[in-house]
Amino acid sequence: MPEKPITFRVTLPLLAIALLSICLVVFIRPYLQYQGIIQDVSAWGAFFTVFGVIYAIVAGFLLVTVLTRYSALGQVIEDELNAVESVRDFLVYFGPGQHSTLQSLRSALREYTIAVATVEWQQMADPRLSTNSDTSKELYAIMACTGSIKVDGRRDTSVLSAVIACVEDLAKLRTRRISLSNERLPIRLRLLLILMSLALTLGIYAVGVESLVVHAFMASTLSVSIYLLYWIIEDLDHPFYGVWNIDRSPMDELIKAFEVDGNREQS
Repeated sequence: MPEKPITFRVTLPLLAIALLSICLVVFIRPYLQYQGIIQDVSAWGAFFTVFGVIYAIVAGFLLVTVLTRYSALGQVIEDELNAVESVRDFLVYFGPGQHSTLQSLRSALREYTIAVATVEWQQMADPRLSTNSDTSKELYAIMACTGSIKVDGRRDTSVLSAVIACVEDLAKLRTRRISLSNERLPIRLRLLLILMSLALTLGIYAVGVESLVVHAFMASTLSVSIYLLYWIIEDLDHPFYGVWNIDRSPMDELIKAFEVDGNREQS
């Protein structure tokens, strides 16, 4: 079954929330009328002012937190791919006498990239699982192949040192990537945001507004905005699926590049 377009998946819930809010205003207004409701507007105004500021601080803090982690995770994945490409590129400096060793290292790099794009990516995408940050067998294979490279002269020694430094960076970046992917917003902060959102939304339904149109506009706008804010925070908190997600296409392109290089070597 084809996946729904992103615009449809974003617009449809917002329209449903807006329509539901208007219906609730029309249904609830007759039951909330009491003597002095209009005079209480000033009290409601003070409540919304103080509570709204606190809500803005909490929501802004959560949004900045998940957005910063989302950006950091994307940058770490890009740096990890650059480390793999750097190891592959440095191999051209070694002589043809180590063809089999260098080919084994290229194969190990390819297997590592495939493992990240398939096994580890699925583990990171599942919030119920926690990816193991211990050194993987694919990374151990890269280290073993790197240790098998023989140096002949000062240039090979310098190049091998650069390769080992890239492999070391690769191990650190993998640990950093897994650590960022395992992080989630604390449950208490989620509950705080939900409770404050409910209080703010229910309050706007109870406030005394003479015009039905104005009341429906206020309620629907606030409900849609709060829903969209929570949706964005929730989506960024799970960066491997949803509307905003980490792009895996550079990793797939690197795997294809390894396959092309392997076919070229065989031919």
